[in-house]
This record gives sequence, structure tokens and C-alpha cells, in this order.
Amino acid sequence: MPQSEPPSFHVRLSASLLKRLKISAAENGRSMNAEIAARLEQSYELAAADRAKAAALLAQLQALLDG
Repeated sequence: MPQSEPPSFHVRLSASLLKRLKISAAENGRSMNAEIAARLEQSYELAAADRAKAAALLAQLQALLDG
């Protein structure tokens, strides 16, 4: 069974952001598409790490309050 391509969409970027993405893509040896996808993935990983850290801090605070 042939593999279908993932969905695509268009996005408007400022000229300065587009330039920065092109430079980053070249520095990282990736296509523009791969660079954008990698950066989006990374933003979700950071958000998950921040949520985990916040949950741990809240648990510590609750333990202190229950103390």
C-alpha cells in the first residue's frame, strides 16, 4: 500500500523570520520544512518538560503544606 503524504498548509511569515529560518535550516543541514517541523516539535517537548517540573514543584509544596 503506498504511503500518503502528510497534510500541508500555507503560513505567512515576516521577511525577517523567513530569513532566520533559512539560515537556521542551512546551519542545521535541513530543508526549510524539516527545520520548521523540528522547531515545532521542540516547542512541545519544552512545554511538556515545563509541565512536569511544575507538577513536581506543586507536589513538593503540597507535601510541605500537609507537613
